[in-house]
Amino acid sequence: MKAIILAAGRGSRLYPYTQYIPKCLLDLGGSTILEKQINHIRDCGINEVVIVVGFGFEKVENFLRNYDGLGMKIKTLYNPFYQTTNSLISLWIARSEMDEDIVVMNGDDVFEIEVLDKALSMMDEKVCLPIKKKFSYEEEDMKVITKGDKVIKISKGINSNISAESVGIRVFRDTGVELIKRAIEEEMRTPGAEGKWYISSIHRLINKGYNIKALDIEDLYWMDVDYPGDLFKARYDSDKFLNKKHPPRLLRVVDSTN
Repeated sequence: MKAIILAAGRGSRLYPYTQYIPKCLLDLGGSTILEKQINHIRDCGINEVVIVVGFGFEKVENFLRNYDGLGMKIKTLYNPFYQTTNSLISLWIARSEMDEDIVVMNGDDVFEIEVLDKALSMMDEKVCLPIKKKFSYEEEDMKVITKGDKVIKISKGINSNISAESVGIRVFRDTGVELIKRAIEEEMRTPGAEGKWYISSIHRLINKGYNIKALDIEDLYWMDVDYPGDLFKARYDSDKFLNKKHPPRLLRVVDSTN
């Protein structure tokens, strides 16, 4: 299996913390978001990681040069359109890497390792979307409507009958890999593709009648870091998603503005 991390965005909503540094390199209690992600990926038995970079790509690549390996293969792909595009373009750039089972996550996701482990345990599901139920939902949340254990709609624009929020870690196995790859290509040919999230490709699969497994992570910790308030909360909660069995293996970023 291979992990793809989408980390090309500028993160302008996190200014001034992302004025000079990509948000995947923001510090959370002594280690970066990217560091925590890679360590969790490694400890779940995945040894290959592809990171789609854009803003501050030099800093990300310099950071990765300090990684001590542990048998992992890590590479970066550059999205030259990061300033004017969204995640659909980034995942499309990584399409050549979709040659085996994959887990796709956003570069601003912080989570405890059990979230990833639980998603990977769904061995028989071609497409698995972890979800988290909340008491209320924000406009920016990627919301879902489910029927039984299947996702029947996913969009930020859902305003009623909301079942849960979509967690930014999605697993594609077997024929599900080719399905999402094909759906991405089809979405790229639609008007306004540059501004779309890659979730539109998953919704395309739903509209075609494919089963998309909804996996409730219940009380497990996950959040995405979009605003300064999210960053402060993630730092405060950092002990909840630190894998204490495996200490961090990446060196600190020396030019962080944090």
